Amino acid sequence: MNSYVLGFLVMLTTSALAVGGMLVVWRIVGVEKLKSFNEVAGNSFQVVGTFYAVLLCLIVVDAMTDMSDLRCVVEQEANAVADVYILSRGLPEAPQKKIQELASSYVDTVIDDEWPAMKQGRVSTKAIVQVNELWNTIIDFKPTADDQKDIRNICLDRVSELGDSRRSRLITSSHGVSAELWTVLVIGGVLTLGFSYFLGLSSVIGQTLMTIVIASTLALNVYLVFLFGYPFSGAYCVEPEAFMVDRLIFSLRSTSKGALPDVKSINPRDLLKSRGKL
Repeated sequence: MNSYVLGFLVMLTTSALAVGGMLVVWRIVGVEKLKSFNEVAGNSFQVVGTFYAVLLCLIVVDAMTDMSDLRCVVEQEANAVADVYILSRGLPEAPQKKIQELASSYVDTVIDDEWPAMKQGRVSTKAIVQVNELWNTIIDFKPTADDQKDIRNICLDRVSELGDSRRSRLITSSHGVSAELWTVLVIGGVLTLGFSYFLGLSSVIGQTLMTIVIASTLALNVYLVFLFGYPFSGAYCVEPEAFMVDRLIFSLRSTSKGALPDVKSINPRDLLKSRGKL
């Protein structure tokens, strides 16, 4: 389901339930009684609302920051693989061919196998084997010239960066918003919204609109936590765009034997539509 549609449904459902609760309180307590609470309830609502708003803001910002950091980690991992693939051209034919095959296979595995698996909190054992083989191939290679030594050392640095970024990505994929945090968010939102019922207005329309605004604001912010709190699933998830660019680069270099041909400009997001075709 489209994230905009889902967000609208969340806002609509929350607003409807909030207005229903408001009308029940109006019917049971009475508007005149509620109006007598306005002065005390208004001051208290500012305190309660501020505390919850600060908590919700911190959680949303933290989730958005984690998502941004994760995108950088994915890009670093993809860049490291591409560097190893390209640098291997300066090595003898046998290790060059094996390193390029492993790098290309790793990118394919991450895109086709591991990314769907991460949506379910799992990892690809095939990718783990390929990284280990890449390590072993570079470590076992014995350079015979100074330039080969330099390339080998740089490749080792890039594979190390690849491993570090990969571990960070996998650790992040196994986490999300904890059940305890969701409990605090939901209960805090319900209590904050319920506290607004003690503010009585003479106009039922005015009271309804006020309740809708409060409920919609709370619902949309909690929805943001849901979107950013699960970076590998949902409508606003991290996609393997950087690895798709790697796949394109590898394909071009393999077909042109190292000399990139003239190609038209490509939007990396368009590569996601043709996943598996390159």
